[in-house]
Amino acid sequence: MRELTLSVDYAQGWPLSDITWWPEDKPDWPALITPQLDADLRAWAHFFVKWGNDETGLFGSEERRKWFDLEGFRLRDELEKQVGHLYTITLQLWF
Repeated sequence: MRELTLSVDYAQGWPLSDITWWPEDKPDWPALITPQLDADLRAWAHFFVKWGNDETGLFGSEERRKWFDLEGFRLRDELEKQVGHLYTITLQLWF
């Protein structure tokens, strides 16, 4: 199985490693995951871009950092439910 990494980076709106894959290898996400999971993945990436500080590793508060981490684990689990039969899902949290 191919590895799919759930991770965020600055200025990226999509938190999955397929953004670096060749176009012909990219999954058809609308056919594979629910619209809710798609929206949640994008919201998690947006949260990081908005609150993640690349110098300090902080999110402006411990509550935001905790939410970011817990949401990452939840998203990984949901990805495993929806596409775990196709991909090995790994989570990489920042800092």
